[in-house]
Amino acid sequence: MRRSGWIEDRQGRTGRRWRARYRGPDGRIRSRSFDRKVDADRWLVARLGSIDRGDWIAPEAGDIPLTEAADAWLAGLDIKPKTRAGYESLLRSRVLPVFGDLPVNRISPAMVREWIAEMTSEGLSASRIKQAKQVLSAPLKLAVDDGILARDPTSGVKVPTVRRREQRFLTAEQVTALATAAENTQTGAGLIIETLAWVGTRWGELVALKRPRVHLLRRRIEIAESATELGSGLSWGTPKTHERRLVTMPAFLADRLAARLGTINDDGLIFTAPKGGPLRSSPFRQTIWKPAIEAAELGQLRIHDLRGTAASLMISSGANIKAVQRQLGHASAAMTLDLYGHLYEDDLDALSDALDRRYIAATAPPQMRPQQNSSDFPAPLSRPQRAPGAAAAVLPIDAHAAESPA
Repeated sequence: MRRSGWIEDRQGRTGRRWRARYRGPDGRIRSRSFDRKVDADRWLVARLGSIDRGDWIAPEAGDIPLTEAADAWLAGLDIKPKTRAGYESLLRSRVLPVFGDLPVNRISPAMVREWIAEMTSEGLSASRIKQAKQVLSAPLKLAVDDGILARDPTSGVKVPTVRRREQRFLTAEQVTALATAAENTQTGAGLIIETLAWVGTRWGELVALKRPRVHLLRRRIEIAESATELGSGLSWGTPKTHERRLVTMPAFLADRLAARLGTINDDGLIFTAPKGGPLRSSPFRQTIWKPAIEAAELGQLRIHDLRGTAASLMISSGANIKAVQRQLGHASAAMTLDLYGHLYEDDLDALSDALDRRYIAATAPPQMRPQQNSSDFPAPLSRPQRAPGAAAAVLPIDAHAAESPA
């Protein structure tokens, strides 16, 4: 459709005014008045330009309140119950009290910046502020995709920097000390510690682990379910990546699990609370975890740190990054490298030595160069074998950093 627009010079009771008018793609004429002609020109050029680009949106299309847009966004999500509960909590506590009644086309970047500044002044963590902005942005981006909003007003608005919590990795000896202390606190608790530290399951995966999923002869554990705590109850579902996986376990752990399996029902949970029923994280931390780390003199330590410890023990034992990825159930090897790639830094020494050997072989006199198939020819680079107890040293903890989601 051919665009059309014009500016009218009008004299009113309050003085001279300039009214810009244009005909939209829907055939309707829209207008706005200004005190200055330059402002009228700028507004009209912007509207006609959006028509030319094909991204024009009727001004009244974005009149729906954010509450309605947020409901539509949540309804279309296929997510785990815990994730949904987290989104709903942020909407209820942070987003809707400020923006809920506003039409989505009235929310401006300046409003978003002021909102973020207020949360910062309250002392809210950088991680929580980032999550709140993401929950505000999601329904606005959906409105853009649906053609009822020209742009997301949160785009480009900065939030405080989220500092990643320094990871902590235990040595094999420290894991043994922690497991012993836990076992002394409560019978069976040591096996929980060892399974988390030597297999690398997530807490929810360990809670949901049942007897049929443990294959002792093959030394494999099938990770197929996960239990997520929601308030006073548990939500049972698939693992974090929604995919089942087979993970390995060392022989000593298989032997200990075999003894445990002899005490439970055919379809029973492997690990349970002292009085029966599924494990719950809060009672476990209070009655077993905290006394055990204190007895083992390990200082500040999260249960989730045992997952990183498992990665460290695997890498120090020679595992490649794809094996670590499969064991931990990460969506990609890139994610595993991002979290644990620094544990491979010792490989640089081996690489340096291998390159040096290749250079010496290449620059030797022809009559002294070893043949490629001979035993004297430099061998391909291989990972040096390290004992499981040679895992990375314990690193300091940044108390203000957010927990790793992996």
